[in-house]
Amino acid sequence: MDSSQKIPVKGSAILCSLAELPDGSLRVVLDDVERGSESAPWVHRSLFTFKDYPAEALSDLATVPESELASFGFYVLTRLLASNGHST
Repeated sequence: MDSSQKIPVKGSAILCSLAELPDGSLRVVLDDVERGSESAPWVHRSLFTFKDYPAEALSDLATVPESELASFGFYVLTRLLASNGHST
C-alpha cells in the first residue's frame, strides 16, 4: 500500500502535545479527540492523561527508561483501539 493514499480513518484519535509549565518543566498531554467538521477536523473530547517531567529529563530520550517509553506507546495504542470500538 502506498502510504500517501487517502484511506478512511476511524472517528476517534489521540492528540499528543507538549506544554511548558511555569517552573520550566514539561508536561506531555494525551487528549481524546473525535472527528469533527470540515472547519474543525478534530474536536477535543476529553483529557486522557498527562505526565510532568523535569525539562532536562526529556532533553535526551536515552535517559528515559525504555520501559517508560514502551508504556507510552502501549497506552496510546490501547486507547486508540478501545475508543474506536476494538477490544484490547
